[in-house]
Amino acid sequence: MYAQAQHRKRRRRQLEGLVRIPSHKLEYACYVAVIYTVMGPAVGLEIPLVAGLMIVVISAACIRQLRSCAKIVYGPIALLLACAASFFLVQILIHGESILDSTLRGYILWILTLIIVKSLCLRRGFSRRFPLVLFAIGVATVPFVGFNQEAVDQARIDIAVQGGLTHPGGLAEWFGCLTIYFAIIGLESRRSFVQLGAWLIGVGCLFIVMLTVERGPLLATALAITVGLRGLLRRGFVPLLALIILAGVFSLSGLFEKALSNYAERGLEDTGREVLWPMAVDRFLTSPLGGVGESNILLRPPMSSKASPPHNAFLHVALSSGVVPFAFFLSFWIQAARRTVHAKGQDGDSFRLPYLVFTFVTNMTGDTEFMSIWGVFALTLAAGSAVVYGKQRLHVARVGNKIRSGLFPNSRRRVLARSQS
Repeated sequence: MYAQAQHRKRRRRQLEGLVRIPSHKLEYACYVAVIYTVMGPAVGLEIPLVAGLMIVVISAACIRQLRSCAKIVYGPIALLLACAASFFLVQILIHGESILDSTLRGYILWILTLIIVKSLCLRRGFSRRFPLVLFAIGVATVPFVGFNQEAVDQARIDIAVQGGLTHPGGLAEWFGCLTIYFAIIGLESRRSFVQLGAWLIGVGCLFIVMLTVERGPLLATALAITVGLRGLLRRGFVPLLALIILAGVFSLSGLFEKALSNYAERGLEDTGREVLWPMAVDRFLTSPLGGVGESNILLRPPMSSKASPPHNAFLHVALSSGVVPFAFFLSFWIQAARRTVHAKGQDGDSFRLPYLVFTFVTNMTGDTEFMSIWGVFALTLAAGSAVVYGKQRLHVARVGNKIRSGLFPNSRRRVLARSQS
């Protein structure tokens, strides 16, 4: 009896720090939900509340499967969750907003999507598979690219799709994120045909970004790729030479000539941010504790008949809900930057800093980019994971099955993933 008691104690000590891994079925369900949410209206399959219900069910299943591991898994995004919680309290208690209003439903879905993506980031390789789903959605919408009739032709999707693809800025951010992904995939691959294929696809994605003539996403993409390729010279001269040659061929072909002329023309336009940002700061200073409310966020610049949000995510959060949610939001970015720079051994390490740079720049020039599906993925990946993948053999525990007396069977389907703590 004494020996059995000691054995049970050893087992409990061995199980400490272990993180449950969500099942592959939840990952597939997430892909279905994303595809349905974005493409459902375009193919006539949109049913009211179905997309939201899918996200609610998947997030609940993620929490249930993680159970006691939830605290350590969601720790890296705790500041974002605190920002959301304080945001809701301010909107409901101070501004009298209803939680069922359309202005707040988007934030509820954002929180649930954060929970889903953060849970699935525990699955090894998810950071490489999820962008492929976004790429498949993007490719499906490319045949429906159209151009607006304003002074400068800007590409957008002309069918009823979600995800911001019907706006030039949303389309540019979607394909800018994919450009970063394929650039890093090409860098990391040791096979020449994979490198060439990834970089060709990356150039195609960058071409879509340039067709939108959106300066913010293009700048964010360039900075993120530069950060992502920072170790290229240490890896060798041949990949750098191949990348330069490839860029030169496309430049000489004149493929980007029209887009570059549009950028030069639009560069003379007034963005309005030099007027909107001071106005947002002044309004925030008049009510710093509770803000002005999400439904009252629009600004009306002088000599303009069109109201506009601040076009800056940080000012948007501060102005809509006050200093407390803003403090949580800003603290998350600082924490994510520190963890991204110093953390090693996590799945998708090479993508984390480029994604963080890209998302930060786009949120400096936009309002709610952090709530888009690519923004949620980029931020949760950059925030870090509760699992560290080392060179040793990992065992992943299949969620839903109890750990029997055999402790850790030598099965390829079961493993233990050890947490950082």
